[in-house]
Amino acid sequence: MRRLQGTVLAVAALALVTAACSSSSSTSTAPIGSTASMPSTAPTSTGGGGGGGVSSATIVAEGFAFSPNSVDVKAGKVTLTVTNNDTTAHTFTLDDGSSSTDLPPGKTVTIPLDLTKTVGWHCNIHPSMTGTLNVVG
Repeated sequence: MRRLQGTVLAVAALALVTAACSSSSSTSTAPIGSTASMPSTAPTSTGGGGGGGVSSATIVAEGFAFSPNSVDVKAGKVTLTVTNNDTTAHTFTLDDGSSSTDLPPGKTVTIPLDLTKTVGWHCNIHPSMTGTLNVVG
């Protein structure tokens, strides 16, 4: 009887480990190939030369802070990918009031902007969370 109980416990433990492994890989909120866990401060041009391209950057909200908190982007069309790795909601709000986006916990959002000058950002819910989009070039 004890041997049967030990076997049942071992099978149950194995089932729990298997379930935990499979559920953690299926609940990811970042798309496959996303760089959300690797913030970049450098803009990426996705245009075909001639200055008409789109600048992009990735920002992560985690531990009640934005990382990076200073991002260089080109003037014009900018696409930000912002991921909230915290378990509480945040916002990504430009200091000039031109844009404000909700950041639900565990989610990634894409924010299109048209920037002509450097502007700061903050979280409306947690004002200590701040950063700056530095328009260069």
